[in-house]
Amino acid sequence: MICTPASPAQEGGLGLGNQVGLARLTEPLAQAGFGSVRLAATTPVNRVIEARA
Repeated sequence: MICTPASPAQEGGLGLGNQVGLARLTEPLAQAGFGSVRLAATTPVNRVIEARA
């Protein structure tokens, strides 16, 4: 209840939260040096996103 709303107040804070999708994560991961980003697995309650350099 505090992390996501407080994030945009920080420098560079994206406020992604736990419902962020793959499309929204791709850009910050690429900026962090990850060249390959994919959805590795999904369940009714989880998404596993694989990011490789």
